[in-house]
Amino acid sequence: MTLERSELLAAPDPAPVEGVLGDVLHRAAREGADDLLLTTPATGESWTAARLLADARGVAAALVRDLAPGSRVATCLGNGPAAVLLQLGTALAGMTLVPVNPRSRPAELEHALRLSGAVRVYAAVDAGGNPVADLAEEARPRLPGLRDVRRCGDDWRDAVELAEPTALPVVDPESLAQIQFTSGTTGRAKGVRITHAGMVTTGSAFAERLGPDAGRVWVNPMPLFHTAGNVLGVVGALWARAEHVALPFAPGPVLAATADRRATLLSAAPTLLDLLAADPALPGTDLSALRVLFTGGMTVTPAFVDRVEQVFGARLSITFGMTETCGAVLQTSPADPDRIRRETVGAPLAGTDVRIAGPDGAPVPPGTPGELWIRGARITRGYLDDPAATAEAIDADGWLHSGDLAEMDGDGACRVVGRLKDMIKTGGENVSPVEVEERLAAHPDVAQAAVVGIPDERWGELVVAFVVPAGAVDPDPADLAGFCRDGLSPFKVPRVWHVVDELPMTASAKVQRAELRRRAASDA
Repeated sequence: MTLERSELLAAPDPAPVEGVLGDVLHRAAREGADDLLLTTPATGESWTAARLLADARGVAAALVRDLAPGSRVATCLGNGPAAVLLQLGTALAGMTLVPVNPRSRPAELEHALRLSGAVRVYAAVDAGGNPVADLAEEARPRLPGLRDVRRCGDDWRDAVELAEPTALPVVDPESLAQIQFTSGTTGRAKGVRITHAGMVTTGSAFAERLGPDAGRVWVNPMPLFHTAGNVLGVVGALWARAEHVALPFAPGPVLAATADRRATLLSAAPTLLDLLAADPALPGTDLSALRVLFTGGMTVTPAFVDRVEQVFGARLSITFGMTETCGAVLQTSPADPDRIRRETVGAPLAGTDVRIAGPDGAPVPPGTPGELWIRGARITRGYLDDPAATAEAIDADGWLHSGDLAEMDGDGACRVVGRLKDMIKTGGENVSPVEVEERLAAHPDVAQAAVVGIPDERWGELVVAFVVPAGAVDPDPADLAGFCRDGLSPFKVPRVWHVVDELPMTASAKVQRAELRRRAASDA
């Protein structure tokens, strides 16, 4: 395929020889059976490559024994051995993993389990105070396809069974590896269909872009129910044959693990890096082995890059991606010149076509903003049971229209300069304004609600709500926040509240979100 530079920033490389996730695991065990590949500080356990392969095969054997071929298996788990072993075991079994946020509220959890058609769910007894296993049990009578709920406590062996080895299926690289959930600009979360080829292409390219500077010990507190955690983290570390130190995020334990394991790479969203930098334990923490910090999920400034690199004494690698691209499309390398590392989100990863498209869909010249279009093996095969949303996002030529405004420079590096969509990104998480608005509209004291995002140095954006009272008395923001927390994940709850007499509307009776953003930014 030949494309002009103005259209293509990086032509797709041949697919890796290892076409499915199981191949990457076998490769790691073949090339270094005694290499340490997984450590979970919370349980004090470690896995060599040989043990990780054996245990993953044991999980796969148990799944194949119990469930029909191609079954969908859900997990609602924090970062720990159960999440990693189930991801690998499900892949070896030729089944589809459905990772769900363990902080999900009842309606969110039920929606994910129903849409995915999960036949089994492994759920945490206590996910940071959220009894998600109980919530799954409560929903099971309404989900005829859900056969059982496996309750995961402190010991992963109580729920995750290792069966005797058995013959496992041959897995097609184009088969469905995961169904990940992401919020769109309207309605409920959509199920993103991710293939084995997409995960391997992305994880390998991510590891290669990090290069030798990343070393062989990766601390990963990024959520393992996200592509950032289970594609860039799990698959990327397997490809690099690095020790993957998987743990939930909390500043103290993450800093301790980074020092204790002599970590060479630390993954953390910008918000988490800020929290680590502010932790009182940082000055006394030995970070001398740390070479690379990896971050993504929101736009960062040159000042942020400078501050983080100075505080941690390591180079920053930044990625830009979305769930629909297995978590990464563009990425800076630790070896990039300062200008690229500080001012851009890098060049496309191998295996990616990128077009910066004008209003007519044609590629625009370097330095000109346009919509970021993406094509290649890592692109989702569409939204589950939603052909209309799929057709809206991916055109007939296979281009995913991201809705993000970007420009590329003469070196092929990209800057993301804005968004066409109204999606709010806060702390690396996507928030659908409509979902929050629908929740607020259910409150008896609210007649109308509109939700927008405003820029914030720490969180990327803050969720801001404008509400019109239903009666003569203004609703209490604290009460509204509590009402939202009862029905939504914590990151979706508005941080800033405005009670107004009316919402600005267009002639066609649509809320003028741009005006609300202007007001919110002015007040802030």
